[in-house]
Amino acid sequence: MTDLPYECEAVLNKLDALRRGELTHDEISTMQAHMEVCQRCLSIERYERAFLARLKAMGSPPCPEALRTRVSAALARSAHEA
Repeated sequence: MTDLPYECEAVLNKLDALRRGELTHDEISTMQAHMEVCQRCLSIERYERAFLARLKAMGSPPCPEALRTRVSAALARSAHEA
């Protein structure tokens, strides 16, 4: 990302924190103001948001029963050894 203007790089580096709700009101306002005038950053933010939504919608496959049994047994052994 070194070819991007500093403001773009700063905004793009904070997208994950924005989605996790970790930014202050001022940081959010600054990012929103930047994306109102920077189509590139806005496009990247929208793409990432859509991508993550699709991943979430796919769900995760269930854990195979054999693996669940092995992990449970290992945890039980570990608890008895502690």
